[in-house]
Amino acid sequence: MGPGPDGVWTPFDSQKNNLTHGLDFGGSGERLGLGFLLDPSQQVTKLKDIQRSPESYGSHYPGQQISNFAEAPMVAHAAPVRNIPPTCPLDGILLDFLHSRQRELAEGTPTQRLVGPAYPSVSSLLNPEKSIYSHPLSKVFTDVLSKFPDISTLPEQVAVLYIMFLIMRWQIYPTQENYDRLPEWATPRPSQLFTPHPAWLDYLPWPRMRDKMVATYQNYAFENWFIPYTTTLSLNWPYEPTDCLLSSSESDELMINPVFERHLRNLQNWSLGPAWARAFPELVETARIKGDTRRPSDDVSGPRMRA
Repeated sequence: MGPGPDGVWTPFDSQKNNLTHGLDFGGSGERLGLGFLLDPSQQVTKLKDIQRSPESYGSHYPGQQISNFAEAPMVAHAAPVRNIPPTCPLDGILLDFLHSRQRELAEGTPTQRLVGPAYPSVSSLLNPEKSIYSHPLSKVFTDVLSKFPDISTLPEQVAVLYIMFLIMRWQIYPTQENYDRLPEWATPRPSQLFTPHPAWLDYLPWPRMRDKMVATYQNYAFENWFIPYTTTLSLNWPYEPTDCLLSSSESDELMINPVFERHLRNLQNWSLGPAWARAFPELVETARIKGDTRRPSDDVSGPRMRA
């Protein structure tokens, strides 16, 4: 890691002003409503337009099985999570995108066209006007993140984008390779495989938190959850925020710094704050609370599906 002898990889401290500008979501400070998560101009299907039957959400493959996996025995990497119909606009976007991609795969669209590159486009995250040039799998999450301005610092934005991207990429095309790219703590728990629950819960980092919330998801409305969560989420990155990315002299595309990738893949580096703990005291033991040096009792232990 670090710059090679040819100097291709370099830290991009000189780009900090541009990056800071790229993180400005409009400057109004107004919190966007939950009636939508993406601008109407993005032409993303809204919650009210989703017309699937409830049972379609309990399978990776709504309507029909993808031929590559239809006759295969159930193994960890191919075990689908069980989701209920959308409970909020974010659920609608996640499920609609997933199922539309799976239908295209079942219809013979090339896999690479559907899942795209191995890493999300962080350039479009910082410069939303460039998102039209990025792969749809990156664009759907950069568009979503742009509507949550409380996730305002670069390390947190990149980390959330990275994890959501990898989870969706695996769900679209559940191969062993895509499963293995997930951090162990991001792989689905047995609770997610056997208990129907809202899709947005699958993207929370802490396994024990997901277990508890899946079991009692009716107690956790997204509109009550997202403000305490997004305002206190931290990656505790000890360096300059822009050091989580690297630039290349051979491309305009920014890349995730391998040091930061290793940092974000360690769940001990993720934390929430006191405001979240006050809002959800029954979940405090499932996550690291910033300022609390105790280690969560069950971040990655306990039963899980293994390949």
